Amino acid sequence: MRVAKRAASGQLGASVTQASDGHPAKDAYSSAQEWAAKTKEAVEAGDDDRAKMFAGNAKKCAAAARTLLRGREPKDAYPDPGDPAIVNAAPPPRPPEEARAAQALAGAAGIGGRARLLPAREDGGQSAAWNDKDFAGSATVYPATDDEPGYARVVFHRLDEDQYQALADSPWPYRTENGQVIYDQVPVDHAEQIIHAASRRRPAKPWEEHGLSSDSHRATLDSEEAAKLWPESQSWAGNLSNPQKNWFTKYTNTAYKSINQHLYEGKTVEEPAAGLKVKMKTVTKHLDAGIEAAGVSETPHRVYRGFTPPTEVRKNNQVSSWVRENFVVGGRYRDDSYMSVSHCPSIASGFSRRNWSDYSSGKYESGQADHGVVFEAVTRRGAPLASVSRFNNFERERLMPRNTDWVVVGVHEDVVVGGKKVMLVQLCDAQDSRRY
Repeated sequence: MRVAKRAASGQLGASVTQASDGHPAKDAYSSAQEWAAKTKEAVEAGDDDRAKMFAGNAKKCAAAARTLLRGREPKDAYPDPGDPAIVNAAPPPRPPEEARAAQALAGAAGIGGRARLLPAREDGGQSAAWNDKDFAGSATVYPATDDEPGYARVVFHRLDEDQYQALADSPWPYRTENGQVIYDQVPVDHAEQIIHAASRRRPAKPWEEHGLSSDSHRATLDSEEAAKLWPESQSWAGNLSNPQKNWFTKYTNTAYKSINQHLYEGKTVEEPAAGLKVKMKTVTKHLDAGIEAAGVSETPHRVYRGFTPPTEVRKNNQVSSWVRENFVVGGRYRDDSYMSVSHCPSIASGFSRRNWSDYSSGKYESGQADHGVVFEAVTRRGAPLASVSRFNNFERERLMPRNTDWVVVGVHEDVVVGGKKVMLVQLCDAQDSRRY
């Protein structure tokens, strides 16, 4: 829509008005205005592909008007908005997602025509490059494969001091080589934020893209908000079969330990989990179907999960460095089992252990690390377990599908959750990551 508006701009219109009567630029500009109007109609009708085609036609007509004003003939005839064959033509096929993403990365550089899309690479990547006086770089988008999600590689060839500082103050790790700043592999939407940070000379805060904050405290979930989880759960559970309800209740009782351990260890679902009498494929069939029945919410849930690092990490009081090494912004975290989360930060914090005990030296040792670890996650999925849980709504619990992929969008130190100082790891459900 912006392309169409620029094509039929008032500035061009003023120049056309000053031309003599019957000047051919007047017809070209009039055609640009008609295409701009058709673009607006297509946008309002939700036909984005046709709107893009009409906007391109408006741009061609405006270019023809400018050429004619300079006393030259356009190289090609401009599209006639009165020609039904042109108006009703099928929009051209959309370029592949990596090409659309690379175009967005070029736009993020904020230097207009000095950023451009390059020809597709032989390795399947699609590159964009930009080159301004003090700001030059390139980005390549690689498509997803069966095993790996798509990603981008960003290289800054030239930066001024403020641009470099903006990148240094942003949360993504990078390396430098021969005067270049290089991000080897980041999610494509993160690459766009990185380029924006440099072009605007302002550090990026990727967690804010998902409604999260860097505040140093997380409050207990308000009782009125907690109460809203109950009717949601009743509505969901009312559509479950009795075996599905029974397995969710067993899961929240004690079965979660053996079920998740079985999945963590990658054991076959043809065997029962420890302490269970039925094959795991029967258990997962009921739990998977029940979680899927919860659907996808229109608005994201903000949920929390306590996490306990290995004993050695807590014993050496290295929780902070361990988290920063294992949860890198832009990196992925995958849970192979079912993952319980709570809508209440304080409840989740209670499941993050800081204390440790050790008998390995032949004598009993114990202590407590400075930090716990809490995940703060945003997702539109998950089953609200209150009405089928052994604990009713006490834990404010939602159960995520097994094998859920998350993207790390923030890591914050010394956040107080439930009266406990923690490393707060912020996650976004990978299914909600921006697509192009």
